[in-house]
Amino acid sequence: MAAEFKHIMLMVKDVPTSVKFYSEGLGLPVKVATPGWGEVDANGTTIAFHAAESDADVGSSPILSFHVDDIHAVIATLESIGAKLEGRIREPSFGKVAAMRTPDGHLLSLLQPVAVGAA
Repeated sequence: MAAEFKHIMLMVKDVPTSVKFYSEGLGLPVKVATPGWGEVDANGTTIAFHAAESDADVGSSPILSFHVDDIHAVIATLESIGAKLEGRIREPSFGKVAAMRTPDGHLLSLLQPVAVGAA
C-alpha cells in the first residue's frame, strides 16, 4: 500500500491560539482542539497544529504527514534515495513515529498507527 497523506502540520507555540486564528479568522471548521494538538478542515485538507517545544523552530515550513504500513521499510527506502532520519523512531501509545528530512531538507512525519485491536 502506498503511504496515505494525512495532513499538513505546523509547529506552533500556542495550539489554541492557532486554532482560533484559522477558525475565526478564515472560517475553517475545527476538527480537534486540545492544548497540544489541533486540526482545522481546509476544504478537505487537514491543517494540523502541533505544540512545539519551547526551543523548537516555529514558523518554518509545514511538515507533510503520512501514515504508512511498515515504518522501518519506508525509512529504509527513503534513506536509500537520499532522505535522512531526524532523531529516532518514537513509540507513543498511538503507533510508531519518525521524522525524516528529504534531500532538499523538507521535513516529513511518518506514522505507523497501532493496529486496530492491538493491545
